[in-house]
Amino acid sequence: MMNSSSASLFKERDQFQKRKAEANSFLASIEKRPKVDKPSSQKPNRQKSTISRSKTSSELTGDYRTTLTSSNRLYKLANIVEKLKERYLGGQTEPVTLDEIIQETELNIDSTDRHWLASEALLTKETIDVKTIDDVNKFVYKPPLNLKGRKPINLLNFLKSRHERCEGAVTVDDVRDTIPKAKADKIIQTLIDSGDVVKATSNKKEVLFYTDRPYNLQVHPKFVESWRKISVEGLEDKMIWEFLDKHGHYGLKKNIPRYTLPTKSRRGGHRPVSMKHNEHVKDQLIDYSNPTASTK
Repeated sequence: MMNSSSASLFKERDQFQKRKAEANSFLASIEKRPKVDKPSSQKPNRQKSTISRSKTSSELTGDYRTTLTSSNRLYKLANIVEKLKERYLGGQTEPVTLDEIIQETELNIDSTDRHWLASEALLTKETIDVKTIDDVNKFVYKPPLNLKGRKPINLLNFLKSRHERCEGAVTVDDVRDTIPKAKADKIIQTLIDSGDVVKATSNKKEVLFYTDRPYNLQVHPKFVESWRKISVEGLEDKMIWEFLDKHGHYGLKKNIPRYTLPTKSRRGGHRPVSMKHNEHVKDQLIDYSNPTASTK
């Protein structure tokens, strides 16, 4: 299966073929166009036109050759990347030299393209890992996922570590570009059947999520059924709030009634009641402020 980078290269090649056909038709129309004699006299002090001249046929031919060279290089690069990927998925993980991979692809590459591949293209390609052995650069396919093996436990541990680091899910295509497609699909299905992994669709791509079992929430089937019957698709927030308010509910925090504590009035308030002491023995007390009072 071709990865995204190879697909983009082949797409650019198809676009080039389209531009090539347009350029050929344009050149043919120029050659068939009848020549018009220029007038012998021109108006004096005529202002020069500011419109840029159209390209000549020789300039168009030069652009065509430049585009052709670029397209051929991209095509050769895509074939080399695809061959390295095929070797890796087939179990041949040892790096190889540029001459070895060219021999396997049976590509006709001249010295200029060979220099471009060895000094620039393969060194900067994200899906290619460069190994320098005895001062010689060797190349091997670099898979999108760094799995430690090709077993279900390896993929499960990888998804778990991404989940714990909050790095998100991985796509099924990335798994297939790391493990051969048939084996990858079998591993994914095994993890889905065991409940350790969940597969969903996002932006038309299948993605895999790790299932964190401690956070599994057991919901009564009646609530699940009621939830699935409720559809708010196409409803605005205002319509949802009106529906909730009509049935005596409150939505979020926007229309929840506010409760305030009563405040004391500054005017006309009651004075605090002062505590009175010894009321229960007031008949036994003697007022010494009166000198005529007698002691009982």
